[in-house]
Amino acid sequence: MHLVTFGIVAFELVMLVVQVIYFLQRPNDKKRLWYLILLVFLILYNVCSGLFPDKQFVIPITIQTIIAYLVGFSMSMYVIYYFYKVFELKHLKFFVTYGILLFLVVPFIFLFIVPYLLTGDSRLSSKLTVIIPFFYGLSFIYCSTRALIKKFREARLENRILDDPLYEHAVVAYISMLCWAALPVIVFFGDFQVLEHSVTNAGFMFMTVIYVRSAIKQSRQEYQRLLESEKNLKELNNNLQHKVKERTKSLEELNTQQTNTFINLAHETKTPLTLINNYLSEYEQKHGSNEELNVIKYNINRLTSDIVNFFDLERFKRGFGVYDHNEISSFSCLLSAKLCLFALQARNSSIRLEQNIEPELLIKASASAIERIINNLIENAIRHSGNDGVLKVALKAVEGELIFTVADSGKGIPKDQQKKIFEPYFQLGDHQQSNEGMGLGLSIVKKVVDGLGGSISLSSEVNIGTTIEVRLKQHVGKAEHVKTVCPSAINFAETPKQLDDSVSESAKASVLLVEDNLAMLGYLSNKLKSRYNVYLARNGSEAITKLKAIAAVDLIVSDVMMENLDGFELCKILSRHPKFSHIPLIFLTAKSTNKDKLSALKLGAIDFIEKPFVVDQLLQKIECVISLSAKQRLAAFNDRTNTNADVKLTSTSQISFSENCISYGLSVRETEIAGLILQGLNYREIGERLFISTKTVNAHVTHIFEKCEVKTKIALVNKLSLAQKDIRENK
Repeated sequence: MHLVTFGIVAFELVMLVVQVIYFLQRPNDKKRLWYLILLVFLILYNVCSGLFPDKQFVIPITIQTIIAYLVGFSMSMYVIYYFYKVFELKHLKFFVTYGILLFLVVPFIFLFIVPYLLTGDSRLSSKLTVIIPFFYGLSFIYCSTRALIKKFREARLENRILDDPLYEHAVVAYISMLCWAALPVIVFFGDFQVLEHSVTNAGFMFMTVIYVRSAIKQSRQEYQRLLESEKNLKELNNNLQHKVKERTKSLEELNTQQTNTFINLAHETKTPLTLINNYLSEYEQKHGSNEELNVIKYNINRLTSDIVNFFDLERFKRGFGVYDHNEISSFSCLLSAKLCLFALQARNSSIRLEQNIEPELLIKASASAIERIINNLIENAIRHSGNDGVLKVALKAVEGELIFTVADSGKGIPKDQQKKIFEPYFQLGDHQQSNEGMGLGLSIVKKVVDGLGGSISLSSEVNIGTTIEVRLKQHVGKAEHVKTVCPSAINFAETPKQLDDSVSESAKASVLLVEDNLAMLGYLSNKLKSRYNVYLARNGSEAITKLKAIAAVDLIVSDVMMENLDGFELCKILSRHPKFSHIPLIFLTAKSTNKDKLSALKLGAIDFIEKPFVVDQLLQKIECVISLSAKQRLAAFNDRTNTNADVKLTSTSQISFSENCISYGLSVRETEIAGLILQGLNYREIGERLFISTKTVNAHVTHIFEKCEVKTKIALVNKLSLAQKDIRENK
């Protein structure tokens, strides 16, 4: 082997190691894998053609010669395949399939191996075998040149951005092909090892440099991205420098959970407080009402239950005792008494209650703890049973154990959520239930059962139902020593399951209420429907759907914390919508931080009212906003009328027109439409100007004609243009 050939092989071996390292870092880079194979073929070609034939090897000279030329031909075959595959030259498929077979494999067998074995003259055989591959190589170079030019031209015409390393790679690979095509010429005219290896390897060595350069560039880019990420992390760390550095994942989750708890607590308690305060105020004014009193009692019970559960859970976590389990209680008596109270709630929800209670079953436990278990399990079962469902409650004794079972026929619980059902603050997310609570009830039941040395289990199937079974140790004793505790009454206020819009007169202003709590939604609707047309939505998504369906809305009153689409997101969408961006919006929410208020005002809200609120103040706020909007629209209309080229009204005539509209009882919207008719706009143009449909304009014009007692636009213009004095005389 010549020293130059040895140097080339050494360089290529180093490059092979480098490329293998880069490939192992990115094993999905197929182009680099194909180049690695090309590099291996190139090294084998240099080694075999540089060493063979040599009499010092034990391998016969004939075999050495055939191996040397076989490696060279194999290298040629793979070079063509590599060029075709890497640059996706699909039009050259013939060269890669039949071309390799006909113009490389066949000539090697019949023009080199056969003559060489017959004559033993390797020079003659080498001259014969390179003739056909030479012309084949020229054809491939010509066709590949056209294919590459066409590929890059199409990319330029389609304005596609070419990858610079790929472009460089294509140029260098093409030069390598030209150098490799010179191999048959060199072989034909003589055995010049240094020249042959220098020419054929030059292009491929440049390709290796391009690959290394590309890898270095990519590594630098990744390093730069890492530096930017590190910079961002440092900025975040600067913001968190006052916090504890050593914090485990479990503590982070606990902190997040507690934060969510306080948010839920505020949301769950402030809405009932609002209802309580307002209903109490009205009770004092009206001297009492049974229905309102029931609502107050229900919300007081709900608020009390959530607060008690929350603090009881905190006491359990800190290891403090909540109940005194030294007393003997009758589980049978407590359960029977409770079921009498729950029967009313089940009946209101059209749920059939089935009970099977064995008498005189005693337990050594606090009666309050047993009540807590009974209340939470049965309330949950009723809540999730649905209309026309079945609730089965059973209590029996089996081998010294009390088995308390509550089974419902509701939607069931998915398997992936069943293990979490007894965790604190976990909720199934049934958004149709407006009285869901904070998700503390079942976790409290689990704590109480564990404290009594019992067990609780759950089995559930989706769309079939859920069964919860509690097992506690039975107490064997005499009935006269049992401490009987009479359960307190439970007050239920039936929450409406569905509320409808309240639309009565087209002349009324319209208000859209967006609130996920049905009790609050019904309460506000009752307060507003006497003055306004009231439309209702349970979340932001429903609000947008309703806005698209109705003619016009003068004000939106929205909660913030809602499923699907919250109040802030709703406000963002409306502010970007040309048809709805003008509608004023008031937030009515339990959120109370300065950040929340600032966010709401930045989004364009008119006001941010906290719960609990005074309903009279809210009603006055709504009245003021709607009145102000009406005045602004009238002023804008008068301004447009004053500057209109077709209808020029003096200040006196503007006042006369406005007063005429009021005299005929036209609403603000009808006054706007009448003014646009005076300007000569058709119904379609009026609809586009006011962001309402042509059908809605027609309906308003019909009402205008009826109120003004006219039948044509001309008569309407004449009548509204009369002096106010004439109007009074006609009347």
